[in-house]
Amino acid sequence: MSLDRCRAVVTGAGSGLGRAFCLDLGARGARIVVSDIDRGSAEETAARVRKAGGEAVVATCDVRVFDEVEALARLADETYGGVDLIINNAGVAVSGAIGTVAPADWKWVLDINVLGVAHGLEAFVPRFRKQGSGYVLNVASAAGLISGATLGPYNASKAAVVAMSETLAAEVRGTGIHVTVLCPTFFQTNIMASGRGNTDPSMQKVIGKLMAASKIQAKDVAHIALAHVEANTLFCVPMADGRFMWRIKRLAPDLMPTLLSPGGAMGMLQKLIPKE
Repeated sequence: MSLDRCRAVVTGAGSGLGRAFCLDLGARGARIVVSDIDRGSAEETAARVRKAGGEAVVATCDVRVFDEVEALARLADETYGGVDLIINNAGVAVSGAIGTVAPADWKWVLDINVLGVAHGLEAFVPRFRKQGSGYVLNVASAAGLISGATLGPYNASKAAVVAMSETLAAEVRGTGIHVTVLCPTFFQTNIMASGRGNTDPSMQKVIGKLMAASKIQAKDVAHIALAHVEANTLFCVPMADGRFMWRIKRLAPDLMPTLLSPGGAMGMLQKLIPKE
């Protein structure tokens, strides 16, 4: 499939990776429903899409509310005559050691990261089944494949996105519907700054520096992910460190708690970052 002139819906499109998806698609002449809980940021993305050569309409959407997600599908039907691609991108982060995270924070991250994706699937997959084609891109994280310390709520939510993607891929095999799940590691994003939790500030600093230092940033992640959609591949793990750690997990799963503990790989990374 070519994504040129495709009809797409993108959630969490007001900034970061969501905006990068929209701009990449816009340069291909795509027709996009640009959705975000913050309408102002979505309007800015839509303006950039039009400048890049695409078409865009804006919708405010809280993905925790199924009726609002369903409204995105109806808007795409009314504006573009249907949908070819849904990108379930909206997501948040909660950090903190298990046993220290507030129940309200668990609910917040699971409602957005898990139910938000589920709502996208429940709204769009029936349409794809009816038309006999469609592409689903679920944004998970390498945290859904390899679960490090102090990110339990986030890890759990992204593992659920991976599981939903694998399940859907099995269910729609041979129907003309294709599924890709994106699992990046570190790149510059506002997700940690806008997140909740109580991770050690020194670890937050490590994560921030790793994000800034990544050679693959949001624009690149979006482009790589969309190439995987076009190639009909299920897993997109764009960063070499993510692929390496995922491979270790499959070969030596009992080693992972040591590697991903504060005294393991993350601890070593923290020591490598110079003091300011």
